[in-house]
Amino acid sequence: MDADTTDNELIARLRRLDASAAPGVSFGYDTMLDRHSASQARARRRLAYARGTASALVVALVAASVWRFDQPLDGEVVVNEPVSEDNSQTSQPRIVRADTYLAVAALEDHIATLDDALNVARLRGGSAEVARLERTRAELFDSYTQVRYAQLVSANF
Repeated sequence: MDADTTDNELIARLRRLDASAAPGVSFGYDTMLDRHSASQARARRRLAYARGTASALVVALVAASVWRFDQPLDGEVVVNEPVSEDNSQTSQPRIVRADTYLAVAALEDHIATLDDALNVARLRGGSAEVARLERTRAELFDSYTQVRYAQLVSANF
C-alpha cells in the first residue's frame, strides 16, 4: 500500500507539472526557419538604424564645418597702416597679436620633460648633468614667464 500511495503522489506531481508547462513550444524545422528569418529581420533593422545614425552624424559634422567657414576668427587682427601726409612710412612700433597657446603648451611640455629628466639625473647622482638640466629649466621658465607677461600686457592693452 505504501508503494501505491507513492506512485499516486508521483502521478499527481507529474500531472501538475504537465498542466503548468508552457503551451506548445515547437522545435521543428519550420520553427527554426521562422526564428532565423526573425533574427535576420532584427539584424537588418539594427543595421539600418546604425547606418541612419552614422549618416546623421556625418551630415551634422559637415554642416558644422561649413558653418565654421562663415564665422570670423577671434584672433584675427586687421592692420591698417596710417598714411602720413607726405605718404612716407611711419616708424611707430606696432603691436601684433598672435595666438600663444601652442607656444605656451610647448614650453610647459618641455619644462615637464626636463623635470622628469632632473628627477632621473638626481637619482643617478650626476651633479654635472643636474646642473646643466637646472640651467636649461631656468632658461625655459624665464621664456615661459615672458610669454605669460606678454599675454597679460596684450589682454590689458
